[in-house]
Amino acid sequence: MKKICFIAILALAGCQSQHIVHFANANLATQGPVEINVESFRGNISIIADPTVAGTVVTAKQVEEHANGLPTAEPKMQCTTKIEMGDNGQIVHVVATSSNDVLQLVHADIVVRSNLIHDVYVTTTKGDVTLLGVSGAITVHTNDGDVRLVTPRVINQDVTIENRRGNIVYRVRGESSGMIDAQAINGDASLDVRHGEATILPGSTGDHLVAKVNGGINNINMRTVDGNIHIAVVADPIGSEPLFGTDWISW
Repeated sequence: MKKICFIAILALAGCQSQHIVHFANANLATQGPVEINVESFRGNISIIADPTVAGTVVTAKQVEEHANGLPTAEPKMQCTTKIEMGDNGQIVHVVATSSNDVLQLVHADIVVRSNLIHDVYVTTTKGDVTLLGVSGAITVHTNDGDVRLVTPRVINQDVTIENRRGNIVYRVRGESSGMIDAQAINGDASLDVRHGEATILPGSTGDHLVAKVNGGINNINMRTVDGNIHIAVVADPIGSEPLFGTDWISW
């Protein structure tokens, strides 16, 4: 197991101060498609398939909100990484914990980049989850943030996304498949198929979408409360996404 060391930097954001502690990058020697498993006590998580990266790079920072009156930034979280062998190759585990945050003002922002990512598991109690360019089986659990999965790769394995008080956006390539069961309590669930074919099944309503895409039998289950779900199956999930800039990542 490799612990990420920290470097403390104080940052101010407008009238609301923040203390930020940057952790040194963890550069992991991985090969081939890797599975990414991230578990965080709280905070945003981004997992990005980036062909320019050698191996896997994990970046983490601690953000403490409402830090007025606190003299200096100090570490109140721990972030560890490890690699293990699974049935289908290497699995990268990233775990962020905090035992010194009584007021729950601290969260961890974690970014994982790897050359090729197949299978993802993410859980955080609060924060946005962004998955770009991934494939395989996907599991996401979060609250109070948006989940965005955008990939030019075909998704034909099981997907489970659970959220509360946040939206879910799922944009995949036209050859992707699945049996969709998407429920947005106090919100809307919509499907936009511009490449491939889909059948809306009985039981579908404005907030509960049941559909079969491209004859798939893999389960695509999504749930959110006080948020919307938008599913798009298109020829170009990256380039055609509204208000989505790609200048910061190469495919």
